[in-house]
Amino acid sequence: MRTIERAMAMIAALAVAACATTGGEREASERDSLPADSAARIARPAPGPVAPPTGSRSSGYLGWEDLGVRLLGRGKDAGLRIDITTLDEDAVALAGDDVRSYFADLHSRIGDALPPGGLAESTPFLVAFTGNEKQVHFDPTRLLIQSEGSTYYVDTIVPLGADFDRHLVDLFQTVYAVYLFDPRIDLLSTLEFQYGEATTADAWRRVVERVQRAKTQGSSERRGTR
Repeated sequence: MRTIERAMAMIAALAVAACATTGGEREASERDSLPADSAARIARPAPGPVAPPTGSRSSGYLGWEDLGVRLLGRGKDAGLRIDITTLDEDAVALAGDDVRSYFADLHSRIGDALPPGGLAESTPFLVAFTGNEKQVHFDPTRLLIQSEGSTYYVDTIVPLGADFDRHLVDLFQTVYAVYLFDPRIDLLSTLEFQYGEATTADAWRRVVERVQRAKTQGSSERRGTR
């Protein structure tokens, strides 16, 4: 009897080992099937920012709303709003004093959380997730950019405040993070931000047009003062 019991125990142990191996192989296979660029590095949370400036601008050529696009969740992501604002230095330089001060403060907050090279070696955006309903979950790594036939996944996410790590927003609650994408992205090209079924379509083109008009206006005014 003891021999039979030992044999049955060995068979059971082998079966468990086989299941574990199969599960591990399946998990590895699933990881290998993911796009190589989709594995984002999530940095330690930096101090959270105050809410971005609102209202009419008192200086500069661009306001906060001129520098970004918005996504509204669809399907299972309904109830989620995502605002994406460029942190490109050339664009921010054309904004009003309040916006430039906000971005300067933001840069100082995230400095310690950035990898070597920081913003200078990336294409940075400020991303805000807002709940339009109660208890809305989000996956920060699902935001991506389509441009000229290429797909760009975020390289590094710098959460602003510990609340971001919950991946959950309540009604009217907003959490922020700085997203660092591939530095080779051409901001003057057609960019389409996607999150699940939601897309910005051609909204980025209007951001580019506003920035270009502001540059032209600034150049004209500088020539006029000479």
